[in-house]
Amino acid sequence: MSILLDHFKRGIDPYRRGSSTLAQIGLAYRLTKGLVFPLAAGAVILMRRRLYPTVSPWDYCGWSRPVDGTILNYRGFPHASSMGYQYAARIALGNGLMSEVCEPVRIDFDSGHNLITPPLPMFPKKVTAVAVAGGKFDVRFEYDPYGQGESPTDFQVFEGTTPSLNYGSPLTDSITGLNVVPYDGTRRGFVFRTGAYGDLTGHYFGARGRNVNGVAELNTYTTARSAAKSVGPSQATALGVVQRALVRRN
Repeated sequence: MSILLDHFKRGIDPYRRGSSTLAQIGLAYRLTKGLVFPLAAGAVILMRRRLYPTVSPWDYCGWSRPVDGTILNYRGFPHASSMGYQYAARIALGNGLMSEVCEPVRIDFDSGHNLITPPLPMFPKKVTAVAVAGGKFDVRFEYDPYGQGESPTDFQVFEGTTPSLNYGSPLTDSITGLNVVPYDGTRRGFVFRTGAYGDLTGHYFGARGRNVNGVAELNTYTTARSAAKSVGPSQATALGVVQRALVRRN
């Protein structure tokens, strides 16, 4: 796969230095890939990371010469189905230095190994749940557009009694009556109020962003809280803090 360099060059400040040198990267390539790394100033180094089930470290997967219009993704880095990736780049500055990483470009593939268009958003961050009166919860999360394929149209919230949430049935906000949280392109913080739970078993919540076609990204990050019965505000709060550990599920 070739990627237009314009995706990357406009997001790179070539006068900022990264923490690794080209010589170090070139050595890693020779040791692990058997490749010769271009050290010429102006060369572009392509990097990639997988987004699921957790975000992987960056791996160096290609390069281009300064005069090239596209950058090659090496054949040893194929794309898996039902998987999201981010590509990013650094520019060789000469004298063994390189620029910092540009803002990533995101691409995703469906279960049939087809490229998803339009691209998908990033996943919500800092998902938490706080018990409120009536056995309900306020599920809070944040969204950072950095590295997204495209802005989300909306978010959906999911629940389960184990970390394996029921992603086939999004919850309905008991205030708005909607099973989505709209995104206007500017807000960073969101609150979703669940329906009432009348038990004291553990409940897990998670959120996903969707593109304009309703296709959701596939994160499985969840937060766990104990459900409250239909009690007063002070009692609901006390019950809601029984479990506070943030769960990251692979």
